[in-house]
Amino acid sequence: MYIFRLVVAILILTATTVSAQNKAEKVELIDMAKDLIITKKQESNIKQVWWIPSEYWRIALTDSPDIGEEIITDIETKLVGYSLFSVVNSDISPFSGFKKRDATITIIHNNEILLPLPEEEIPTDIKELIDVFRPTLAGMAGQLGEQMIFYVFKNELEDGTTAISPYNTGKLYVKVNDVDFIYRLPLQSMVAKKVCPEDQEQLNGNWDYCPWHGIKLIEQN
Repeated sequence: MYIFRLVVAILILTATTVSAQNKAEKVELIDMAKDLIITKKQESNIKQVWWIPSEYWRIALTDSPDIGEEIITDIETKLVGYSLFSVVNSDISPFSGFKKRDATITIIHNNEILLPLPEEEIPTDIKELIDVFRPTLAGMAGQLGEQMIFYVFKNELEDGTTAISPYNTGKLYVKVNDVDFIYRLPLQSMVAKKVCPEDQEQLNGNWDYCPWHGIKLIEQN
């Protein structure tokens, strides 16, 4: 039997980050989810990449009445130095529904190949965290939720810096077989809006110029 292998290559062009004053004061969860989840369909095959950075958890859980600051801080502490990705690679049949395909994931950073941690090397705390939140994350993904495969990467380089961050600048390239997924960094939902001086419209914080008036955008104070 043929095993269709999913190869995901992620290339980070730059590891510089946005300055603190450019970060959004409040990040809307629905906007962040739109930035993090990329889905593409080709004929009967559907592929999805969901990047789950450590910053996601505070934004997702802050307004939960059952989860306090202590729990959120504990989750963040457990994920220091690690990054999570969920990958879906499934064929869709009108008779049998979704059929999950085999998946492998590889990250390429500055010409270095980073592999996901083997199951036996994933910290127990992170395994438990994934098990606890898997139903919630799967529910957010709809019908694709049951097809999700989670991967854990070490996210700390030898010099102590973070390899993958939603506040990096540039692009994060994800290649699933022959299909390209691109995260434009910093994520739009994570940075403060900029203002067009012509009509005071608030625009994408990643833009330098207003696409309608052609003038330089102003950062909000």
